[in-house]
Amino acid sequence: MRITANQVTFLRLALTPIPCWLLYQGVHGQFAALVFATLLGCTDFVDGYLARKHGPTVLGGLMDPIADKVFIAITFLPAVDLGWCPPWLVAALFAREFVVTAARSLYEKRGTPLKSSYLARYKTWVQMCGVAILMLLYTVSSSTMDILLAIAAVLPLVLFAIRYLVVKKMWKGAAAFAVTFSGLLVLHELTDSMITGTVLMYFIVGITYASGLGYLLSVGKLRGRGAVTAGELVRLVSAVALPILIVVMQRQNLGPKWALIALASLELAHGGLDNLLAHHHAEAGVAAWGARLVGEIALLGYALWADTPFIARLACLGAFAIGAVGLTLAFVQKRRYYLDPPAAKAKPLSVPMVA
Repeated sequence: MRITANQVTFLRLALTPIPCWLLYQGVHGQFAALVFATLLGCTDFVDGYLARKHGPTVLGGLMDPIADKVFIAITFLPAVDLGWCPPWLVAALFAREFVVTAARSLYEKRGTPLKSSYLARYKTWVQMCGVAILMLLYTVSSSTMDILLAIAAVLPLVLFAIRYLVVKKMWKGAAAFAVTFSGLLVLHELTDSMITGTVLMYFIVGITYASGLGYLLSVGKLRGRGAVTAGELVRLVSAVALPILIVVMQRQNLGPKWALIALASLELAHGGLDNLLAHHHAEAGVAAWGARLVGEIALLGYALWADTPFIARLACLGAFAIGAVGLTLAFVQKRRYYLDPPAAKAKPLSVPMVA
């Protein structure tokens, strides 16, 4: 039996709740979460290698970016509870992710897929490395943090040299990571962990938004390919409202934490599936998509004004239930578009689903 890239991806997705739970278990749990999340992140190299060795699949092309987005959800949302970064920055981060996912469906539906840029790939690693640094800033001593940042600043250059000597290939990201970690090292030595963490979060959000400029700058390509429909407007508006409501509820301690984090993860996964379906003009209709999102937003909004914590919890659980049922039905009903031949007629997206 051989291990496939899809098996590694599904294992990573199945294990992502563990570091999320560990983050709420005190300092020792947070350090364990860092170690566990780092190991999970490294599996991205493994499934990438296996996909190149045995060939990519439609299912793998769908699930790999979903696993990355879910990983971001289960690590950044707890940071709101733990006070590691300003809530509005986390809300801004997730609003961008939701909006770009919705916009990607709009482009795919009109036959205008955008090529994944290097900045988009760099963004993913900035987010993953950034949340790891946030964990370290609040779990290790200041002197230890300086040592780790110094190692992180030098290590990319060492890896660049090894890669070039062994396979004669350049690693474009080496300079970017070396400069980033060097800047964080200088900032940490001049200030403290709290200021460093806040500046780091501004940097993460800045790179995240910069990587999404391609969708804004390519709006002209959509000319003559169909007007924006009411359903697409609902998706775009809800893509802003839903993550903001989730972060607000997370900050005000309304509803079960796991349900809010799971809801964000479910909707990011649903958006990834919708990107694939839009490529085949098989995305959900206005009624189904609008009913789900409007229902979730209405329940979360009601929870904010609920008279009792019990009602707020029920409303939050109701929103989670809608998201869980909606995603399950979508994956079951549209399985022929992502299962591989001979079970499916679909073909992979023309570009990687990195946004």
